[in-house]
Amino acid sequence: MFENDQEKKRLEELYEELRFDCINIALRITKNPAMAEDAVQDAFLSVIKHKDKMLTLNYGDFRKRIIIIVKNKCIDIIRKNKHLSSVSLEDMEYELKSEDLSVEIQVIRQEDFMYMLKCIAELDETSRLVLLMKYVQGLSYKEIGKALGMTAKHVDTRIMRAKQKVRKLIEMRGMNDMREMKEIR
Repeated sequence: MFENDQEKKRLEELYEELRFDCINIALRITKNPAMAEDAVQDAFLSVIKHKDKMLTLNYGDFRKRIIIIVKNKCIDIIRKNKHLSSVSLEDMEYELKSEDLSVEIQVIRQEDFMYMLKCIAELDETSRLVLLMKYVQGLSYKEIGKALGMTAKHVDTRIMRAKQKVRKLIEMRGMNDMREMKEIR
């Protein structure tokens, strides 16, 4: 990626000097340490992509630009997470199967789906089972009820509650990351 060691060294120096400033700015925006780290990393990856322009800037101009990039990356991450917590499992399932979407969108949706599966794995066993049976195995409420000894109506209620729990987990992850960061300090 770098044409010479001088470019690499300059970027490393800039990263070390500005990393904490950038993380502090990102934390103020995202209120989440993990998101803040991601935003800063994404910002410096953008710098690498546009190294010809960015590495020729003086320190002050580079600092101004990297802060703007970090802010924009934070906004992108927040939008993506809001989208993720507001998308229903049915919509995501449909989008994953759709051939009308671009490859980039399909990849993003697949990542979102994998993230949701991680959240589902944290649920109690019955909630996890009803969601997996419905959305991964494609079983009907009646089939799920038969397998778990429930009525179809009870399965419908369990699925609705399980989806609410998944949404809450997605929203709460950011708050838990903040608590963990405070405990470390």
